[in-house]
Formats: sequence, C-alpha cells, structure tokens
Amino acid sequence: MLKEFGKTTLEISESDSNKEQNTPLLRMYDDDELIGTFSILTGEVVENLDLADYDIRFAQKQIELNRDNYLETWKEMKNTVNTNSLP
Repeated sequence: MLKEFGKTTLEISESDSNKEQNTPLLRMYDDDELIGTFSILTGEVVENLDLADYDIRFAQKQIELNRDNYLETWKEMKNTVNTNSLP
C-alpha cells in the first residue's frame, strides 16, 4: 500500500530571474506552500519560512545533483525575462 503524505516541489521562478536578480535561487514548496528559498550556487538557505532539517538536507542534495541543470534553466529564464522587458 502506498500513501502520499504531501508533495514537495522545487521551483525556479520567473520573479527570481528578473533583470535585477543576479543570484540564482530555487524555491521549495510543501503541499503548494512556500517553505524556503535556496541559493543554487551554494545550496545555502536564503529564506527559511518553515524548513525542517530534513527539508534542508533534501533540497541541498537535489541542488548538488542537479546544479548544472538548475543553473542552465535559471539563465534561460533570465535571458527570456530580460528580452521580454526590452522597450
């Protein structure tokens, strides 16, 4: 029997990729509620809204495993946002 107790989501947001933002960030949601923000470059917690120790370890491990993909996605989003904001 398999039960799901919640859904954890890691997201790179367009608002975090705006032209003023130069720090690649990754947001962590639990059941659609934002619980923390992490630096993709370092894996450090930037904003802790309701992170448990295991949430931090999980996010840091995912960042470590997927850093190159996260950075590539962040750069693509940043370029798209910057291109769309040109006069």
